Amino acid sequence: MKQMTEFIRGSFTSGADRKGNFTAYDSNGERVFIHKATMEALGWKENKDVAFPFYGITDSKDIQTRDENGELTDVMVKRLQALSIFKSEDEMINAFNSSARLAIKAKQNLQSVASASGLSDSVINSLLAIA
Repeated sequence: MKQMTEFIRGSFTSGADRKGNFTAYDSNGERVFIHKATMEALGWKENKDVAFPFYGITDSKDIQTRDENGELTDVMVKRLQALSIFKSEDEMINAFNSSARLAIKAKQNLQSVASASGLSDSVINSLLAIA
């Protein structure tokens, strides 16, 4: 289930077997994976670039595990990861609510078009109920 999160600390991974992704933590100590490209989209390529706190929309995703040789296995696990990240809380809230906001605007538009077409209130309400 998607949720909003404030990240208070974290760092880019390093080492030969790492790909430079980011591991972030919220105030509850929950660990969240963030793709390198997602961090780079905000201009953050190194630990010194990252400005805390920052915010994200997270969800658990199924991923394949790797064996001791780094090869993918058939074993799946859940990993909490950031779907998107934002520099401000307001940006995150706006993005999180964008689908609901669009649905409201679509219903307002439908109601306006239906009223202008001369449909009765009961027909309009029926249209809005299935929209």
